[in-house]
Amino acid sequence: MSDTTFSVKGNGVGKVRLESTDIIGIGSPANPQLLLGIKFQLHPLGQNTYTLLRVHGKIFIGNENQPVAAAEHPPLTEESYQNIYDRTVQLCVPLTLAQIKHIEDVRSGNDLRLKLTLSGLVALKQLNEFERLQDMSLDISVPRSHWIDMVLKPWGVSDLRLLEIKFPGESQKEMATARQRLERAEGLYRIGDYSHVLSELRSAFDAITQAYSQKGVGKDAWEELLAHTHAGVRERLLETLASFRKLLHLGPHPPMPTPETPTPISRQDARFALIVAHAVFEYFSAENWPGI
Repeated sequence: MSDTTFSVKGNGVGKVRLESTDIIGIGSPANPQLLLGIKFQLHPLGQNTYTLLRVHGKIFIGNENQPVAAAEHPPLTEESYQNIYDRTVQLCVPLTLAQIKHIEDVRSGNDLRLKLTLSGLVALKQLNEFERLQDMSLDISVPRSHWIDMVLKPWGVSDLRLLEIKFPGESQKEMATARQRLERAEGLYRIGDYSHVLSELRSAFDAITQAYSQKGVGKDAWEELLAHTHAGVRERLLETLASFRKLLHLGPHPPMPTPETPTPISRQDARFALIVAHAVFEYFSAENWPGI
């Protein structure tokens, strides 16, 4: 939880609070939005009352000095009263895929450090005046589990899903397995388990060949899948797939750490593997794929 106060006419009469559990994802992959349930307490200003009219927020990630996103709540009419209670202001922040990718890069598989800077506007009825509220700052740590389950999953997007992947033969058990393993690899990437990302991708690749080939999971299986392609192209594709599978083999068999690379399989390594894997799945998911 994070809380702060604000002043009206130089008097500290308001409190603002944000809980990590009040940060959720809404919308869809095409229209992801971050919903912040900000709680205001509007204490009276002596004999005068005031009305909260506007709230604007900027979101900063980690130690960054520039906001990653901003939003303004529609006009409000929340009045101060003697009886103090929480007024929840649901600030809805629209995001783009590029902004989500940036947030995930900064988060890097850990808890999310988020800073929300609020400003606003109040009206003082008896004085017939308006006053701006500025620099209400809330620093909060969003647990990794909450961010994944309550924000990323409701959006239904992966920070790596750059392509629309259509899996052929979705009714087939083997392709369903491949799809599940690819999604599991994305989940492992989000929590920073990078070696197991490679392991899951290797299992996903094996599931593809098991679905459409009778020749196991090695070179012969890929040759069967690529039998319709030009011989020169097929040779290079087989070399590429073999090299990539060697990279994925490092998942269950990671190299020994060194002083220069204490974490042998980095976030960037896992990201590269996921992006290439999506490209390969896209290639083998074409309509009327001759090899399938």
